Amino acid sequence: MKINTSFLLISLLLIIFSCKPQVPGKYLQPDEFEDILYDYHLADAMVNNDGSDEKKYEVTLYRQAVLKKYGITQAEFDSSLVYYVRHADRLHKIYENLSKRLSDEALALGASANDISKYGDLTSVKDTSNMWRGVSSCVLMPNAPYNTMSFEITADSTYHEGDKLIFSFNSNFIFKEGVRDGVAMLAVQFKNDSIASSVIHLSSNNNYSISIADTENNGIKAIRGFVYLNKSLSDQNKNALNLLAIDRIRLIRMRNNGRTKPQSTSNNSVTDRDTLKRVNGTNTVKRADSVSKPKQPANQPAIPVRSISNEPVQMRRIAPTPQKLKAQ
Repeated sequence: MKINTSFLLISLLLIIFSCKPQVPGKYLQPDEFEDILYDYHLADAMVNNDGSDEKKYEVTLYRQAVLKKYGITQAEFDSSLVYYVRHADRLHKIYENLSKRLSDEALALGASANDISKYGDLTSVKDTSNMWRGVSSCVLMPNAPYNTMSFEITADSTYHEGDKLIFSFNSNFIFKEGVRDGVAMLAVQFKNDSIASSVIHLSSNNNYSISIADTENNGIKAIRGFVYLNKSLSDQNKNALNLLAIDRIRLIRMRNNGRTKPQSTSNNSVTDRDTLKRVNGTNTVKRADSVSKPKQPANQPAIPVRSISNEPVQMRRIAPTPQKLKAQ
């Protein structure tokens, strides 16, 4: 009886897994498609590091070499890309694997975690923490509503006055034609309802970061932001397959390490202007000058005292001088 139960359980599991939708055979399978995209990104990185003025031509040349390596045509790759774009969950899984493979390859070649992404695999180190709780990667397309990744976070007690926030991520463009144009924004609402925001443009495969600090020590109330893939008006082919993959998304919170809001350093402080001081040992409050300045006799020049006689004062007549007589 126990054997029959185990057999039925195994059969049920096989039926469940066999019913899982599979990628049609006419499209590239996930593993092979992942390998091709991996080489695509390596080719783009080689062109960006080359610094040549003919990047567009070199990108096309390198990608054709990748397709030749796997023995497929451009049409087969494009049709498979369309399929995975319509099945975003599969494409998202592929890019999660790609992000890990590219990071592992960089580490194997001697790069550090900070070289791969500015904050590596940071979760929490002393006064610096990764506060991101959303998906770590996503894929954007030029057409709405798939052209935006947005987020909103309500601050809690883990955010302190004076904190600095850094929104960081890696960008990877897959463009057949058109201008690479992405926009990223970070906005912070403080407890006094004032708002600080910062915007950057994305145009290459790179690591980007935006930072905002609570310089006035108001306290953080809410955090909002987005990454947006713009559709260029100059694109001739409206159905061109253009993608922007972002991964290793981080929202880093950094403490102010005890720094407080700068205050005025005027010499006329409240303490300096206070003219009242308490007399030691009593509850009496007196003026500061009466406590700190002892009384001293005034310094005056000595004036001799003349004695006054009780005798009557004799009056004398003074004769006029010759000058006065002439004047008369």
